[in-house]
Amino acid sequence: MKKLRILGLSLALMAGLQTVGWAQETKTESEVEQDLKRLREWVRLQSDKVATTTRAEWPSVKSDFARHADKIESGFQQLSENSKREYLELKAKFQELESKPFYDEIPLQAEEVRLREKELLGSFSNIQSIKPAQMREAYITFMQNVRAKRQSWIPRDWDYAEYILQNLAKRKEAVEANLTTLDEIKIRTLIGEFHTLRSGQEFKEKQKAKSKG
Repeated sequence: MKKLRILGLSLALMAGLQTVGWAQETKTESEVEQDLKRLREWVRLQSDKVATTTRAEWPSVKSDFARHADKIESGFQQLSENSKREYLELKAKFQELESKPFYDEIPLQAEEVRLREKELLGSFSNIQSIKPAQMREAYITFMQNVRAKRQSWIPRDWDYAEYILQNLAKRKEAVEANLTTLDEIKIRTLIGEFHTLRSGQEFKEKQKAKSKG
């Protein structure tokens, strides 16, 4: 009778250990599937951002991908067959993103510059014809339009705006001898505002990217 009791306890203990092992295996599989889900969302985010990713930013992006990939590969065998295929597809998609040119290596387009000049400068879009007496008003018009449009801008929009601002600066330099002190002060204030707005937008974008990463 005692032997039967011991045998029963042994069988119960073995069953319990099997249950724990099964639970641990299920947990491991669930964790790897969660890692795959996070990688899926991360790759989607990078696909959305690729048009604005610079060469300087890419090493950090690659490091993030490696961190996600290492977690999955350590438990790769726990993934379902469908999940294994999805992981390999996500790796291939990332490699495709990596092969695309970085946005800061793509030159601004001349036709787009002309369109942006009309959009931001209005009647002052022919920068080379701006007279000294019109210089201050040209900067005011530029900044009024920047303020009105900036909320929907991506970094490329800011690049075009800054290029136009640089062209305005060249014209200003050419007529500077005929500008009043008040004109100079106003123009410097507007240029400072532009760079402050751009820096603020870049900071918000970086914070948003961190929160999603």
